Amino acid sequence: MTTLVWLQREFRLTALPALQAALSSSEDSTSENSEKSPGLVIFAYFHDPEQTVGDANTLWLAHGLQTLQQAIRAKGGDLWIIEGGFESQFSEVLSSYQVKQVFYTFQVGAPFKELQQQALAVCQKQDVALQSFYSEFLVEPDKIRNQQNNPYLMFTPFYKTLLAKQALIEPLDESVGDLSVTALLKPFDQAWLDLPTSLKAMLTVPWAQKIMENVHASQSWQVGEEVAWQKLQHFIENDLADYNEDRNFPKLSATSLLSPHLHFGEINPRDIFFYLQALMADGSVKYDQAMPWFRQLVWKEFAAHLLINFPQTEIEPFQRKYQNMPWQTDKKSYQAWQKGLTGIPIIDAGMRELWQTGFMHNRVRMLVASFLTKNLNQHWLLGKSWFDDTLFDADPANNVMGWQWVAGCGVDASPYYRLFNPVIQSTKFDADGVYIKTWLPELKALSKKAIHAPWEHTAECLAKGIVLGQDYPLPIVDLKQSRIAHLERVEAMKSVERKS
Repeated sequence: MTTLVWLQREFRLTALPALQAALSSSEDSTSENSEKSPGLVIFAYFHDPEQTVGDANTLWLAHGLQTLQQAIRAKGGDLWIIEGGFESQFSEVLSSYQVKQVFYTFQVGAPFKELQQQALAVCQKQDVALQSFYSEFLVEPDKIRNQQNNPYLMFTPFYKTLLAKQALIEPLDESVGDLSVTALLKPFDQAWLDLPTSLKAMLTVPWAQKIMENVHASQSWQVGEEVAWQKLQHFIENDLADYNEDRNFPKLSATSLLSPHLHFGEINPRDIFFYLQALMADGSVKYDQAMPWFRQLVWKEFAAHLLINFPQTEIEPFQRKYQNMPWQTDKKSYQAWQKGLTGIPIIDAGMRELWQTGFMHNRVRMLVASFLTKNLNQHWLLGKSWFDDTLFDADPANNVMGWQWVAGCGVDASPYYRLFNPVIQSTKFDADGVYIKTWLPELKALSKKAIHAPWEHTAECLAKGIVLGQDYPLPIVDLKQSRIAHLERVEAMKSVERKS
C-alpha cells in the first residue's frame, strides 16, 4: 500500500506524526506478508503559485524546501516538490502511484483551508483515505472550550484554561523513523526532486537576496530545523531572563526571532513546551522567566483556535457593526505608509524594517497598524494584505487576529477609543532614538528630543541640514485631528447601530 505524506508548512523531520505514521504503516505492510510488496511512502510538497501567502513567505519557502531536501537526503530519502495547479497535480499523483491513504498536518487559514478542501474532494472521488494530524497545536481545538462549550473569545481565560489543562498537551515522538530509499518512493519525473523553476527564480531576485541578509544586529536569516533549535537555545541562554521587560524595546535584540521558524513548522510549539518544562524542572530556567515568553506563544495558539471557529474573520470583522465603518480609500497615504514615508519616524522606521528584513518588532507592529486603521482610516484588510506579502512570519491566524485587535473590530479587541500615539510610544520605548536611526539614517543627526517629532523641531532640523518635506517628509496627517476624526466616525457608526 502506498501512502502520501502531504507537506504544507511542517518543514522538519522530527516530531512529525504524519510522516512517522506513514513510515510505521509501511513497516506494518511489509511484515504482514513477506510475499506482498512493501508499503511505500511518498513525501511531497505541492507548490501551486496561485495559492501562496505572499512574496516573503514564498522566499522563505524556497530556502526551506532546499534545506529540508538536503536533510532528507542525508537520511537516505527524498522530498518530492511538485509545481502546478494543486488539485490537478494532487489528483494525478494519487492515481498514477495508486495511493491508498494520505496523511497531512492540519493548517488554518488561506490558502491552506482551500487546499485541504480540494484534497478532500479528490480523495473522496478516488476512494482514498485522508487523515489529518493536529501536531502544530498545543491542544486540539475542540478540547479548549468554556463552560458553555463555546470557543473562548478572550485570551486570558483561554490561557488560564490551557494551563489548567496542560496535561492534555501530548509530547510528540522525536524519532524520524526509516527514510531509506526502500521506504520512500522516487517519482517517475525526476524534476520533482529539484526546486521548481518559479522558486529558483525567486532566489535570484535582488530584493530576495538582500532581505535574507538583513535582520536584527546585522545578522542574516537562516532557515531549517537545526537553525531553529540553535536560535531557541541562544535565546534561552541570553535573553529569556529579561524578556518580559526588554521585549517592548525595539532597539534591543531581546526576542527569540522564532516566529518564521514556528510559522514554517521548523520547530514545534509542543516541543518547546516540554523543553521549557524540563529546564524549569532541573532549575536551569525559573518559572517566572519562562512563562511570560510561553504566554506569547499561546497567543499563536489562541489565534488558530479562533480562525477555526470563525473562518469568516479572514475577510470580515468579528464585530459585525464594523462592517459599516466608513473606511477611506486614499491610495497616496496608503502607499506612503507602505514605503515608510509618513513623516512619523517610529512608523516609518517600522515599515522600512519590514521591507528590508521581512520582520518587524511586535510593539511597532501595533503602532503601524493603529496608525493605518485609526489615524489614516484605512481598512485593516489593506494592512493585513501588506503584512501577508512582506512578513516571513505571515501566519494567517495571527495576522487576522492582530489586525482586527488593533482596529478594534476583533475578539478581545483594543477599544475603539484607544489610539496608540506614535510619538509618546516612540519616546517611551525608543527614548534615545536608536531604533529610528537604524532604519531612518537621514535623521541620524537629530537629538533624542527632536528625532521623535522632527516637525516640532524645525530649527534643529535646519541647523543640521535636514529640510523637512525634502530630506524627510512632513507628517501626512495631523495626529491630534486624526484621533478626533476617528472617535467621531466610530460614535456616528454606533449611533446608527443603536437606531437600527
